[in-house]
Amino acid sequence: MSKTTIFFLAILLGAVAGGAVAGWWVFRNVDARLVLKDQPATVLLPEPLNISADVLNDLSIEIDTAITTTVPVDQRVRIPVEETLRVNASFDSEIPIKMNVPVKDYIVIDQLLDVNTVVKADLLGDTHDLPLRGKIPVKAKVPVNLNIPVDQMVHLKFTAPVEAKLKQALDVPLKADIAATIPIRSKMDVPVKSALQASIIVPDPAPVVITEADLRLPLRTLRLNTADGPAAAPAAPAAAAKEPAP
Repeated sequence: MSKTTIFFLAILLGAVAGGAVAGWWVFRNVDARLVLKDQPATVLLPEPLNISADVLNDLSIEIDTAITTTVPVDQRVRIPVEETLRVNASFDSEIPIKMNVPVKDYIVIDQLLDVNTVVKADLLGDTHDLPLRGKIPVKAKVPVNLNIPVDQMVHLKFTAPVEAKLKQALDVPLKADIAATIPIRSKMDVPVKSALQASIIVPDPAPVVITEADLRLPLRTLRLNTADGPAAAPAAPAAAAKEPAP
């Protein structure tokens, strides 16, 4: 074997070794990229998916219930009163009385009057003064018609039923806890300003469309098979971040 042949064999073996090393490095460190656009797919979520969603429309809520509560009341209440009150009034005091009391009556006189006077009498056609002394019984009814003035303090003490007509508003302080059952029947639209936390369970496979995807597939996870041969189960691909296409 000539030196030239040996030299070419050495170069060939070096090239094969270099290609093997380069292939091994590419196999361990280089990923294949798969770009998908508007690709239909079917997915199945085996576990519940926790999501956060913003509600764009107001929530329509109908309420038909009753709330039992205790309402504290501490205020002054004006109560209009218009009625007749029947009460017993007691009075014990002195009152001034100033008035004229008319007196119209008869005074009965039945007594002996001492008489010592001179009376004129007609005797035998002449008028003579006759002295008159003695006791004369008098019985008579003398009419009396007088106005007697009264101006003095009179003490009065009595208890009597009295009717009082009350027509006014009473200012009453009210402080109490009132138990009340409040019916609530309403329909309202409530804006949701915060995001809702929800858990979604997809029991059946759901059709989806992959609008855009850029997948990195490590070469060490790929297997080559013939069209008719069974597909070998590839190892789980390593997670890779999405990178923009060059």
